[in-house]
Amino acid sequence: MNTFIGIPAYNEEKNIAVIITRLKKITDKIIVCNDGSSDLTSKIAEELGAIVINHEKNLGYGAAIRSIFLKAREINAECLVTIDADGQHKIEDVNKVIKPITDGQADISIGSRFLDKNDNAPKYRKLGINIITKVTNSSLSEKITDAQSGFRAYNNKVLQALTPSDSGMGISTEILIKSSNLGFKIAEVPTE
Repeated sequence: MNTFIGIPAYNEEKNIAVIITRLKKITDKIIVCNDGSSDLTSKIAEELGAIVINHEKNLGYGAAIRSIFLKAREINAECLVTIDADGQHKIEDVNKVIKPITDGQADISIGSRFLDKNDNAPKYRKLGINIITKVTNSSLSEKITDAQSGFRAYNNKVLQALTPSDSGMGISTEILIKSSNLGFKIAEVPTE
């Protein structure tokens, strides 16, 4: 499967080289959206062979995800995995997140931090995510446990059908609601 990994990044020069180097063990198809960084994020990503999209100024997480979506659509990726640039996601979990898509069981797969109750996020953060997830679930046909996870996989049908518009963190919820309204199947897999 023609899978690309997309990384939204803002001032991540400390982490980006490690993440790209680890990802290169499983794919060399990496898209980095440098969201107006003032550091060497873009240069490091380019030198490591990633496709780099540069925003002239910081437009927000949602705008970076939108740019990655549009680039993946343009190059006709069969699957796009989004992963955060801060190193919080385990690269070893990428194949686990892709599996429901490659098996044809889902159009979107979410790496959930709450399926196995193994999350060590602070209580206040869990509470906020829980509230957002409950509100999101009220608009979804299938209930999920982690509406705010940035660790996701999307098949080509989703990439072709959706153009996310929220420029902030609301993009995570927006994509799920729009996908559910279009009848796309959403699955979750446990991740750390």
